[in-house]
Amino acid sequence: MDCWDLKIQKNISDFAVAHTDLIIHLAALAGIRESIEQPDTYWQTNVEYTKHVFDVAEQNNTRVIYASSSACKRWHGNPYAISKYVNEFTAPTNSVGLRFSTVWGEGARGDMLVPQIMNRTLKYATTHQRDLIHVSDLISAIQCIMDHPDEQGIFEVGTGRTVAVDQLVAFNGLDVPITEGFDYEAQENLLPSHRLRALGWEPKRFIMDEKL
Repeated sequence: MDCWDLKIQKNISDFAVAHTDLIIHLAALAGIRESIEQPDTYWQTNVEYTKHVFDVAEQNNTRVIYASSSACKRWHGNPYAISKYVNEFTAPTNSVGLRFSTVWGEGARGDMLVPQIMNRTLKYATTHQRDLIHVSDLISAIQCIMDHPDEQGIFEVGTGRTVAVDQLVAFNGLDVPITEGFDYEAQENLLPSHRLRALGWEPKRFIMDEKL
């Protein structure tokens, strides 16, 4: 197995691989607000570098499983959503794009919602409805697609259940101001994931079943 990650000084802009059966491409710049501030950087990394990965895959006739996003449901809302939506049109025919909902769990960035709740650094909450998928369920979704090599196209990866951000915050004992949020944030990102469930996948963890 060959790994490409900036943490080990291997940038996907230089991606090259041969004699492999599968590429799992999860590298990207994430963050809606940051994409508005740095649209060109997001386009270069998420679109141009990803297209390079796709081109290498096609040259070697290699299947790709890549990370898309629930943001594609409202793809015109911000540069991040646009970049992930473009990936779905430039991906090789035999690839699978996984539209992840809001991911939580071990290893998450400190500026994401759940870590801010856990670290008690959250400044405010909104009434947005979020489908929060645990990273372990995300991994099992990838494994499910790996176990079905003939599948192609777009698959949703969500719990099919949403929770209001302010309710999640209150459930975990935080008392912060409630705001409406920003226009570039989708009101909800529910992903029923019917196609993936038809293959036998089911999420195991729901964020309101446990304290953070």
